Order: sequence, then structure tokens, then C-alpha cells
Amino acid sequence: MTRKQLHFVQSLGRGLAVLQAFSAERSSLKLSEIAQITGLNVTAAQRFTDTLMQLGFIHRDKHREFHLTPKVLSLGFAFLNGSQLKRLGADLMDRCSQRLNRTMNMAVLDGDAVVFLHRSETQRFLKFDLQAGSRLPSHSTGTGKALLAGLEDNELFHKLENMELTQVTSYTLTTPRTLWDDFMEIRKRGYAICDREMNLSLYSLGAPVFNGEGKTVAAINISLSVEEAKGDQPKKMLEELWDLSREISLSMGWDGPYPAYPPPAPWPGQED
Repeated sequence: MTRKQLHFVQSLGRGLAVLQAFSAERSSLKLSEIAQITGLNVTAAQRFTDTLMQLGFIHRDKHREFHLTPKVLSLGFAFLNGSQLKRLGADLMDRCSQRLNRTMNMAVLDGDAVVFLHRSETQRFLKFDLQAGSRLPSHSTGTGKALLAGLEDNELFHKLENMELTQVTSYTLTTPRTLWDDFMEIRKRGYAICDREMNLSLYSLGAPVFNGEGKTVAAINISLSVEEAKGDQPKKMLEELWDLSREISLSMGWDGPYPAYPPPAPWPGQED
């Protein structure tokens, strides 16, 4: 047994899993739904929800549905507002978004999802409100694709083999092999394209942000409508997005070529 396994606190992990069961699409959950999402039995889920209610992180309404409380913001507030990325990128993003009249997001990878660090919104494509701290699937978003393409080959393969590849729209790529090929194309061209994979009205371009060691630490996307994407707007927006992402990478200490993705690699799994 490794040291990490020996020191793992299972109850803490399960309690955090209950909190992570909530999302923008699942703002209220019944006990049975929490149990199903987390893999806990109902009795265990009840113990964790009772504990989290006593701590003030969730509450239960008259319909016996659970909701997160504002107290959960305290868990991520220091990171979201104190991170070097947010400090360096927010003003640059806001100015670029306003000048182009385009919605832009900066996100980091967290497990199978992307978490927004900063959002400059001018047009809403999704039906729910997104803001700093919001989570979306990484495999079907511009920022997520740009981030996943920057992983080392072994890490990327392991993640694709184990992550839940939800079919968000009919255009969403949902097999490890097709996603791997997509990520290799991203590495070649240096940016991600998300064409109707998250929303049928949304075309998104995603570009990586590198730290001083050339590691992909964040991604920024710019949103267009599908109709706009049929013209020359993607090329114009890409140039702006690259300039912004390169500038933030430079402020993070990366003075090498941009983008700095790993070279494309063949699929390491068994052939279909």
C-alpha cells in the first residue's frame, strides 16, 4: 500500500463527492439522486447530508430536496480570487472581450471537468448561468479540449480510458479513440475547435496558457454562433485569442514558442 493510499481519508472523500454531485444543471437533488450520483447507499448518503447540513454547506427545502448554500463558496474563494492566473488574466480578458464583443472564459482542468476561473460574458449560449467556479465537461468544451491536448501522452490516455464521456449533443465526441485523434489535431494546429459539441448554437475556439516550464495550466476560449463560424470570423477571432493567450503565458514566465503543445502521438491503445 502506498503512502497516499495509507493516508487517504475515505469519509472526507465521500463527503466532498456529495458536494460535487451538485452542478449548474443539478442545483437541487433528492437523497436518492445524491446516492445514485455518488455511488453511496441511501443510508450513507443520509449521514453525509446530515453532516453537511449541520456544517451549513447544504440545506433541505420543504420538498425534501437538497441545495448548496453560499457557504460552499468559501471552499474555492481563496483559489479563484488569489490565483496568479486570475490576477494576471482577468483584466486582459475583460478588455479583449469588450473590444471584440465576444464572450470569453478562462478555465483550468479539475478531474474530468473544467472549472472557470474568470468569465467575460457578452452573449449567452447556454440556458444556465455560468460564472467563476462553474464546472462543465472537459471533453465537450473549447477550454477543456485545449487543456486535455496539453497533457502528457500517458496521462491523457489514462484519463480518456476512465472518464465519463457524456453525449451532450449529437456532435459530441464520446469514444476515447476519436477524442485522442481530435486532441492530436489540436496539438498540430495549436488550438481547439468545439463545434456544436456543448450546444447546437455554439462554436468555440480554445487556446492554451503555459507556465514558465511550458506546461499547459489553463485555457481561454472565445465563443461564436454557428452562423458566424461559417464566415471568416473564426480566423479573425483566433488571432485575437492567440495574442491574448500568448500574452498571459508570457506573464506566467513562458518565453518560448507559442503554442508549446507536446508533439502528436499515435493512439497507444489496442486498435479497434
